[in-house]
Amino acid sequence: MVNTGIYIRVSTDEQAKEGYSIRAQEEKLRAYAALKEWRIYSVYADEGISGKDIDGRPAVKQLIADVESGKINNVLVYKIDRLTRSTKNLIELIDIFNVNQCAFNSLVESIDTASATGRMFLKIVGIFAEFERENLAERVRLGMERKVKEGYVICSYAPSLGYSRENGTKIQVINETEAAIVRRIYNMYLHDDYSMRSICRILNAEQIPTKNKKRWTDSTIKHVLTNVNYNGKVRYSMHDPSRYFEADGQHEPIIEESLFYQVQEKINKIQKITRTKRPSSEAYYCGVLYCHLCGAKYTTKWQSVDGANGKTHYLYYACRNAIHENCNAKGIISHRKMDNLFEDYIGRYEDFIENDIEADTIPDNSAEIDTITAEIKLIEKKTEEVMALFMTTTIDFPTYQNMLRFSNERRGALEARLNHLQNAQKAKIPGFTVKEIITNIRESWGTLDNERRLQFLQQFIKKIVVQKDGRDVLIHDLSFNEF
Repeated sequence: MVNTGIYIRVSTDEQAKEGYSIRAQEEKLRAYAALKEWRIYSVYADEGISGKDIDGRPAVKQLIADVESGKINNVLVYKIDRLTRSTKNLIELIDIFNVNQCAFNSLVESIDTASATGRMFLKIVGIFAEFERENLAERVRLGMERKVKEGYVICSYAPSLGYSRENGTKIQVINETEAAIVRRIYNMYLHDDYSMRSICRILNAEQIPTKNKKRWTDSTIKHVLTNVNYNGKVRYSMHDPSRYFEADGQHEPIIEESLFYQVQEKINKIQKITRTKRPSSEAYYCGVLYCHLCGAKYTTKWQSVDGANGKTHYLYYACRNAIHENCNAKGIISHRKMDNLFEDYIGRYEDFIENDIEADTIPDNSAEIDTITAEIKLIEKKTEEVMALFMTTTIDFPTYQNMLRFSNERRGALEARLNHLQNAQKAKIPGFTVKEIITNIRESWGTLDNERRLQFLQQFIKKIVVQKDGRDVLIHDLSFNEF
């Protein structure tokens, strides 16, 4: 007895119009099975599902299970691409059928895998089915690119906040209610000098929702501030830089061009000077600590320890490059340890100046400073070249890491020496107030609360270069902001 499993699938309305509907497939296959005198065990139907792969198709998975359990020994489909459009999946399915002594038949292609000719032809037809799918995807992509180049937004998910687009229309139109929110965000960021996080909190406090009726986040605010739609542009392939482009849109802009680019300029400037993590009254050394080996900023880390009275949270600092194994400065520095180091260093700061510089001598370090500055620039150029070699797969990742680690450590040592030379010269310049600042802070540091310590470090301290060697930690150098 030939127990036959009929598999049918339809994915789009267009296929249904072409005669591939679930009902039409089933009627024809039942008639063909009756002509062959095959017993129909079951009909397996996946409706509204693509044939790109097997995942997500419950009916075809059930068909495979019944083949493997021996419930059916013959599979009948209307057309091969109803079963799958992937050559890889097609070959895998045929192998499963063969192992379980299950025949395969396609009505349209007149294929019967009981013969060698049928099996060969089946693979050939499967290759063409996959080619057609990839060709269709390529045509869709080209069509979308052409649409953007003509100035129309794709709006595959939804129009941007501030715009609406009715079904059947190509050009998005301004939604004045939403556009007012967009203009307010731009003005708050550029003219009122609010941060993205502050804007986010204000909008959420006022219960103003996003386009998809959710709460605002820093990323959604940034998306609004960088969306070229508001400047009258359209864009394509945001997630693939190699294919990304912008074009003049057919829609009206919400934000004036000059205002839009002022915002972009401000965002770019802030990104360049942003600390690894923002300092807080608890982590007031964040942003001023630098590694003596690689020159990278230290970032903050919190650790929780269970105790008799519950969890206790401890703050630490760690080299950002060391975390990613691009620097040999292993280990972390506790916030308490950093406080002790800073107080000790401030207390002995004048000793460092006196030991390095004779009282009546003003050293001329300009030549060495110029030499170090030139070498740092050379290292920066070499680092870019190493990155280019890695991106073009000329060197592997371990080699790239070793070269980068060496460059970072050399640059860190040079920058520490440069800061030392510059501070030495500043200390002897008449009217320079470092000594006064050090004296005042040395006398009052122990009485300052966390907020005032944060304010002092942000205002006066440019860099604290720390040296971490196992358990030993010391301040390698300290430099001040320009006054």
